[in-house]
Amino acid sequence: MNIYEDSNFTITDADRILRNTTVAEDGILTGPRATGALTFCERKEYYKKLRAAVHEQYKPTTVYQHILADRMADCIWRAERYASFEANALTLQIQRQWDNTNELVPKANPGIHALQGWLTMDPIQRKSLQEALKLEERYWRRHRVLAAELRLVQRLHPN
Repeated sequence: MNIYEDSNFTITDADRILRNTTVAEDGILTGPRATGALTFCERKEYYKKLRAAVHEQYKPTTVYQHILADRMADCIWRAERYASFEANALTLQIQRQWDNTNELVPKANPGIHALQGWLTMDPIQRKSLQEALKLEERYWRRHRVLAAELRLVQRLHPN
């Protein structure tokens, strides 16, 4: 006897996507209502547009393909977040050092300001940015692997 579901009940792929929204392996939420890649202050509508664009490009048809597409969207989102960390942290440091840089190098160009911002960062900040860049690259690599896997699955099991 199955106490959880009627054994005669068949679950569609759409039902599985809605029911199976968590992935135990890495904790990333997937599925149409997923927001696991978002922080509370990030724009959910941008994430949904990104996710829709990935699904439009790859046109997943099975539960597994939908999960792969969702993970690809999560990877893109996270990679872009790390790129944003770098840009924002460097911008903040450039602003802090703006007057000092102009004293050192009158009429300094943006490259000089960026270099001076980087050089005057606290070593811990600089190390944090280097780690963020590694994470950004890691998510782009993961995205490429997921895209290749999705294309392979679609080629081997066309609908």
